Amino acid sequence: MTSAARRMSVRARLLAYLIALTGTALLISGFAAYAIERARIDSQIDDGLALRTQAFIELANSDDPTTGMSYASSDDLMREAMIRVVASPTESAVAHEGVIARYVPSAPARLKLEQDPELLAAASRNATDSVIVRAITTEMGDYRYAAVPILEPDGSSAGVFTIATDRGAQQSKLSETFQLYAVIAVLALGAIGAVAWTTVGRTLRPIGVLEERARRISEHDLSERIPVEGHDDLARLTSTFNGMLNRLERAFADQRQLLDDASHELRTPLAIMRTNLELMEPRDPDEVLRSQRNLLDEVSMMSRLVDDLVTLAKSDRPEFVQREPEDLLWMTETTFGRARALGNRDWRLEAAGQGDIVVDSQRVTQAWLQLASNAVKFSEERSAIWMGSSITRSHIRLWVRDQGIGIAREDHAQVMERFHRINPDVEGVGLGLTIVAAITQAHGGTLELESSLGTGAMFTIVLPIDGGES
Repeated sequence: MTSAARRMSVRARLLAYLIALTGTALLISGFAAYAIERARIDSQIDDGLALRTQAFIELANSDDPTTGMSYASSDDLMREAMIRVVASPTESAVAHEGVIARYVPSAPARLKLEQDPELLAAASRNATDSVIVRAITTEMGDYRYAAVPILEPDGSSAGVFTIATDRGAQQSKLSETFQLYAVIAVLALGAIGAVAWTTVGRTLRPIGVLEERARRISEHDLSERIPVEGHDDLARLTSTFNGMLNRLERAFADQRQLLDDASHELRTPLAIMRTNLELMEPRDPDEVLRSQRNLLDEVSMMSRLVDDLVTLAKSDRPEFVQREPEDLLWMTETTFGRARALGNRDWRLEAAGQGDIVVDSQRVTQAWLQLASNAVKFSEERSAIWMGSSITRSHIRLWVRDQGIGIAREDHAQVMERFHRINPDVEGVGLGLTIVAAITQAHGGTLELESSLGTGAMFTIVLPIDGGES
């Protein structure tokens, strides 16, 4: 594309393409119609000349209508032939000997063949007893003609009967018609251009609005939306653009919230570490060891926090889950065996589904064990914790049920939020359930909660049997 074409607006380019396409179509159709009409005129001329020449031959072989006997002389035949010729400004006949005309039609407004010696000479040379239509171009015109010899009763040559049509004159009428066609085509192109300019401008107006609104959008203000008008492609484009803005706004809001929450959570261990370092007595070995243990605990907590944040940051990526076929029974028994090591509880495998599923077994096991870890945190020693799985034709269910402190119904929505902790005294940073929800959503599933304060809690991971691939 040239630099000039790149500088043109979409409206101008569309109009240029439309005018070029329409002009090309009119030009091709005009040339095709002109060629077809020229061929039709030539065919019509040839058929007419052949027909009238054949009529003359039949007249020469018949009797004189005046006497009812054979023609007494060639003059009688020529006179009778000229009487029957219907002459016009573009067609006529002549009986001649060489380039000398002997008889011509009596019509005053006729094509005067006798004034073109070049035509008469060619006709004298090419006269035959059969009907042959020929073409010749002289200084006076462009002709199609047929010539047959005229014989005396004794068989001697008396001249030539020539009938001709001024092809150039008939073709000039055709040229005038198509010149008028060209003028009309140009006017039509102008009208099409004017209508198209208005129509294309009206059609592309949403793009102008889109550009104007897009300029006003920045990373600090993503609230601007573009009004959707109609149901066409541009309306769908506008809806898609608005949807993209919604996703960006949510992403920026989540990012700001994550940064705020992370800075808040990191500020506490950093303050503790600073306090320990400020109060540490380096000459007291016991104090140094105590401070070292405290600092290592805080570093471990910060490391877990960073790992959890990295996991959440990856949860929106397509490669976050790697789905593979898995046996639900084997995954249930394996996860239950690992969960029993999380704490001194009365672990019970409530149910184990059997069947093939498609999931990221590592991520799902991570989420399931996180639910088990939470159950241990919020329940008493030796209390019962139930785990189980089930499978239907479309979904699988993985659950953990405990006898812990439970969750108030008004806190069910908040418990899934980042850094929200039911009991601030319990170890953790409040990202466990957020990670479980992220893993569940990445598989196209949902996380369900059944609990009330003081009655324990039951968390259920509900996943499509194909792991959300569809």
